[in-house]
Amino acid sequence: MTAPRKALLALGILVVLSAAPVAEGSIKIAGDVDAANLRVNARGVATVDYLKNGRWRAAVVRGRRVRYGRGAPGADVTVPTSAVAVPMIVALRVGPSGRFWALQVWQRIKGGQVELRLSRWRGAPTKLELWTHCCKWRSEIVRGRATFHGRPIFGYRSTPSGVPLDGLGRNVYIDSWRNGRWQRLMGILTHRPTGRFGLWIRPYWRGSQYAARMVGPNWGRTLAPDAFACCPQTRLR
Repeated sequence: MTAPRKALLALGILVVLSAAPVAEGSIKIAGDVDAANLRVNARGVATVDYLKNGRWRAAVVRGRRVRYGRGAPGADVTVPTSAVAVPMIVALRVGPSGRFWALQVWQRIKGGQVELRLSRWRGAPTKLELWTHCCKWRSEIVRGRATFHGRPIFGYRSTPSGVPLDGLGRNVYIDSWRNGRWQRLMGILTHRPTGRFGLWIRPYWRGSQYAARMVGPNWGRTLAPDAFACCPQTRLR
């Protein structure tokens, strides 16, 4: 077995993005939309209005269930806020109880749609940390950790290739900045019990920066927001 292959095994299970489904967390509303807005009534039922292919549509979210069609009745009880920093944001609102609601957009699957996703939570948003470690087999390792309210994010069941099989497991999607654009590398399963992950960067993957994105956790009624982190390559730090 070659040294690079040993490094990949030592770092944990890797999963190619194009084949990796996601455990339920924040809710996907639609893909490749042109605009969107959000309102929530006094019963906590959210309506997402979005523009796609020149037509406005509505998605109603009650709990974790999504219904498409006419928006939910009742006045919007939320207001725009900047009380917390949320990445990839389209709309961020807060209700009278202090619960946050967010719409975010990002491309989760390589070559797939740019997804519009809804989340709701209290307190600080999902935290994703990212850093590089040099040097191993003429390259570097991108490492990180995923937490929500100080608790590590991880699951208990996954396939041998690293696809989560429960609602708690998460893949972190890694990109590198090279040739003037972000290019997707792989998805990495967060490890139990630390929420940490790591990816050995093949020499032809090396970029000036690395970025990580992940779907937030679903704990109880919480659908935490999706997270983003970025770091420079080792020699630029």
